[in-house]
Amino acid sequence: MRRYSEEEILELLAAYRQQQDLRLRDRIVLNYTNLVESIARRFSGASEPMEDLAQEGYIGLITAIELYDPKKNVKFSTYATHFIIGQIKHYLRDRGKIIKEPAWLQELNLRLNRISDALTQQLGRTPTYGEIAEKMGMREEEVAELMTTREVFRVTSIDGFRENEDGSAHSYGERHDIADQAVAFQLPIEDRIMLETAMKKLKALEQQVLVEFYFKDLNQTEIAQKLGISCNYVSHLIRNSTRKLRKILTTEDLRTTQVQLAQLRQEFDMALCEDPSVIVDPLTKLYNRHYFDMRLQEELNRARRINSEVAVILLRMEGLQAFTHYHGTLWGDEAVQLSAQLLRQTVRRSDIVTRYATDTFAVILPYTGSTASAVLQRIRATFEDLLKEKGWNRGHSPLCFAYSVAWFPMEANHPATLLRLLEERLQPPSSSLQKAA
Repeated sequence: MRRYSEEEILELLAAYRQQQDLRLRDRIVLNYTNLVESIARRFSGASEPMEDLAQEGYIGLITAIELYDPKKNVKFSTYATHFIIGQIKHYLRDRGKIIKEPAWLQELNLRLNRISDALTQQLGRTPTYGEIAEKMGMREEEVAELMTTREVFRVTSIDGFRENEDGSAHSYGERHDIADQAVAFQLPIEDRIMLETAMKKLKALEQQVLVEFYFKDLNQTEIAQKLGISCNYVSHLIRNSTRKLRKILTTEDLRTTQVQLAQLRQEFDMALCEDPSVIVDPLTKLYNRHYFDMRLQEELNRARRINSEVAVILLRMEGLQAFTHYHGTLWGDEAVQLSAQLLRQTVRRSDIVTRYATDTFAVILPYTGSTASAVLQRIRATFEDLLKEKGWNRGHSPLCFAYSVAWFPMEANHPATLLRLLEERLQPPSSSLQKAA
């Protein structure tokens, strides 16, 4: 396949932005397969399947295509690289994977940092890769590769710090620059909102001491000097404030916060779905409803042209709102994320898996007609096993799944007709209803 030049890619991007023709986007994606796969290989130390890493990379590439603005005067390949790396890093963070940087690479990066800092002071500006390469005795391409590889190992660890040459800890920026952002840097948004809400119930001095001790990493003596109080009083405040915080986080106040958080997330997801520039659901990393509608129309048009078939499967998580209300936002989000991951693993790679609504997934199956019923049976069996394994279908506020399938053109010949038929057929299996009762 012929590779496009940067100028030709810009022309394709401009044409895609104007026409929204998925065939144009696919041509751009195919041009950067080597880039996606080479970046994915750099994350091989995370012990994740290379196919999964590459798939996340392609999501990042598609997002870059959707959001690229040529007016920013940034090469598309550079722009796409940041999105590909970022998407894979988000995926690894979600799965709790930490990649350890090899010792030899740490030493090489320290040397690069020293030379880069020295050149910055000498030149009064940020040095180019060529200038750094000359000082390091390396080729410019090798320096560029090293700079890209550094990003791979910045998947955040629990403390977000690494050691300096003298053994002192500092962040990737200066430590005092990041201290005030430490909570946001380390915690998922859900945890941060709940923690911030709980912290507001403490006295102002208690809040300040906890922030200085746990998030800015000051010791008790430093806190005492900064606030003008005794070390013993600092110790007393830390001990009592921590006890209060623990009590707040295990009471009904937490339940209220989680409900509010669930409502905020739903509003946020709905806002994203209304934004045509966003095509990936932030929680599940699946395509969103906007992309589903666009892609369904495209697949039906293609099927008409070549006299083919297209099937669609809906899967709804019945009782998700009550389940989240009772168990908390984190449990509710985990159930959605695990379901999304399992659904993607159960269908073919060519099938398009999307988050159709807050509690519903949709799968588009190209070149598939009535045989989609067999696919639905496989999905049903898989998710029944998930319910048993997790125990979500037992106890208070249980979950069950509702399923439906329909296909074009035998059962419906228009997207709206197809979706209406799917909604009418959407019923949970009797076994799940009985277990949930």
